[in-house]
Order: sequence, then structure tokens, then C-alpha cells
Amino acid sequence: MDLTMDTIAQVIHECETCAAIKQAKQLKPLWYGGRWLKDKYGEAWQIDSVTPPQTHQGKSHVLTMVEATTGWLETHPVPHATARNPILGLEKQVLWRHGTPERTESDNGTHFRNSLIGTWAKEHGTEWILSPIPRGEMVSERLRGA
Repeated sequence: MDLTMDTIAQVIHECETCAAIKQAKQLKPLWYGGRWLKDKYGEAWQIDSVTPPQTHQGKSHVLTMVEATTGWLETHPVPHATARNPILGLEKQVLWRHGTPERTESDNGTHFRNSLIGTWAKEHGTEWILSPIPRGEMVSERLRGA
């Protein structure tokens, strides 16, 4: 199969996920959970790290990345909770599929609170917010039952 612009356009046109994302990006603020949401689809993502049992590939952490308006979940298994892994997870699971968010929110874990994250966020034009919200209040925390 030749990868021409016409072929790529046709695949995207027939993709149900692509259509749903495009439609969600055009929505006005949503009514969700008894309140109006201030963000449009993809503007804000929340990221957290969970520690399930280790996989046979040696992955002992899973990054959970949640789109703040819809609760769409992306995951990325990693071997350790380091500053580099949230960046890799966002690039592989969020940026390529959903675009660069205006804001990324996380808890105050050391793997989020460091200069590598700050530099990456600045280079990508996204605001990284270390949430002062108590554990369990962010969507990403509620999804994992924290």
C-alpha cells in the first residue's frame, strides 16, 4: 500500500476514533458531574503513576493519563517512576493521538516535581501544574480508586 496524502486522508476520514475526537474538540464547555467544565477536549490532561504487580517484562509502574473533560484514559507501563517516564508516556500516548495539551496536572510526586519536567513543559508550550489538591480529588486519582 502506498502512503500518499490521499490514502492517509481516506484512513482518517473512515476512522471512528478520529471523528469522535474531532467532534469533541468542537464542543462548547460541557455539563459534567453537576457542573460546567471550563476546558475543551484535549486542553487539560491529568497524569499519575500507579504501582500494580510487576509484569513479566519488568514494568512495575503504570502512568495513567486522563483527559480532564471526558475522562478518556491513556496508560503507559514503565519500569520505574522517574522524571523521564512521564515525558515519554505523554509523548507516546497523548501528543501523537490528541495533540499538545495547554495544561498538564499531576500530584507533587518527585517524578513530576523536577527541572526535566519543567523544561519539557516550557519547550512544548504547556503549563505543568503540581496540584495542591488533596489526594483523590483529581480525575486520575479517582479512576484508580485513590
